[in-house]
Amino acid sequence: MQPGGFGNESSAPAVRASDGKPDLYIQNFFFNRVYRLGNFNTQSYRGLEFELVRRLSRKWQMNGSYTYSKSEGQAESFLSDNGDDPTLTEFESGYLNYDQRHVVKFNATTFIPRDWRIGGTAQWASGLPYSVVQQFDAEDNVGYVQSRKRFGYTNDRGVFISENRNSHRNHAAYMFNAQAKKSFVIGKASAAAFIEVFNILNTDDLRIYTINPDMGIHEADKTGQINTGSRALQTDEIRQFGRRWQIGFQIDF
Repeated sequence: MQPGGFGNESSAPAVRASDGKPDLYIQNFFFNRVYRLGNFNTQSYRGLEFELVRRLSRKWQMNGSYTYSKSEGQAESFLSDNGDDPTLTEFESGYLNYDQRHVVKFNATTFIPRDWRIGGTAQWASGLPYSVVQQFDAEDNVGYVQSRKRFGYTNDRGVFISENRNSHRNHAAYMFNAQAKKSFVIGKASAAAFIEVFNILNTDDLRIYTINPDMGIHEADKTGQINTGSRALQTDEIRQFGRRWQIGFQIDF
């Protein structure tokens, strides 16, 4: 592996222009790529939690907590492809995609006349991390095409800027939920009806997992000039559902 040489993504074999990315050099012409499977990655979670609990008294109770945590390691799952590209080794360790610095939670319930119970939850959490990635196919030093994955992006000069994995953060998000429950008796059985509302504020926060800003890969023409061409942004993301309602009935006998 060396920075910057061939690995040209052009289909013309005569062109050996730099693509600005680290290259792959094979050691044996009879082997393309050898995979070694095993539980080699490590994960660590360290957290500190403060909790405040008010037991049921005078018909209401409360629970609140604050958690500070840090999660680091090489991969989030056994099937992670982070180790498939040898040039990715130094960037493989980093924050895990569920690493979250601050989480504040508050839950409360109160009992009111006529067997009604009203409660709610509130949560504020700092943003989860995401990576800027570039996945592409490039030739090694003898012309074999290799599937590559790098953390980073290509700037307007055609130079690849490396980044650490999960070095960006989503924004913080709130979540508020509420429930109203009515208890009553049916014959010899106790029953209850309830209504719940989730995401009271109707937020639609976006959770980003990865961003690939260089779908239109830079190529160098025969004059050596960089042709930026068209770029297509591709993201792996999920948007939170909006406000949701739930009505239910239960009976105990």
